[in-house]
Amino acid sequence: MTIEPDDDLGSSDGAPVAHDHSFAAAARDAWHDERVEIAAAILLSLATVLSAWGAYQATRWGGNQANSYALSASLRSESARHGAVATRQIQIDVATFIAWSSAKAQRDSQLADFLETRFRAEFKPAFAAWLAERPAGSTELPPGTPFDLPTYHLAEQDLADAKAVDSERALKAAQTANQTGDDFVLTAVLFASVLFFAGMAARFRPQWIRWAMLGVAVVIFCIGLVVEFSLPQSVGF
Repeated sequence: MTIEPDDDLGSSDGAPVAHDHSFAAAARDAWHDERVEIAAAILLSLATVLSAWGAYQATRWGGNQANSYALSASLRSESARHGAVATRQIQIDVATFIAWSSAKAQRDSQLADFLETRFRAEFKPAFAAWLAERPAGSTELPPGTPFDLPTYHLAEQDLADAKAVDSERALKAAQTANQTGDDFVLTAVLFASVLFFAGMAARFRPQWIRWAMLGVAVVIFCIGLVVEFSLPQSVGF
């Protein structure tokens, strides 16, 4: 009976050739699997951290938005308050000027002089500039009113206008913070997608599917990374 040499045990000189090839192939397959799993684990770790950072930034910018909206409303209220005071002062100036004009028309110099002394301090420069417009030696009143001259302005109205401008600036800051917060929410969504694709990549056995899903995860990760760090950061300390 002839005994055939067992190829599985080795070659004729006793070297375990087949076992060596089988072990090397298994090692290569294991390394291929581990590469995907290592890359997926790295992506999962980074995406988790960056997703949490994006959520934190979205919360921070949401707080900035609320603060800016509150500041805008407060400034708008102050503007309205100063505007109401300015309106009241204008009414006083108009009323005293009309009374003065009536006294002048009736040639009541005593009443006119009395009313002139009652003019508000902010109205007097415009009133003097208006009287200076009449021809020299003329007793006639100039055309128009002192309210048409650029010298007539109210400090309260200036404050009201300044507060209105500041309110608009705060409103725009709130809108910008709102958009920035929405953009950070988008980065959180992108990194959540990275978590999905990287996590699923390790579950498939065909190598092309594993690498394809890992490639998609890498692309989305790069997009999310660029978007997240191109946005303004609000650290909070």
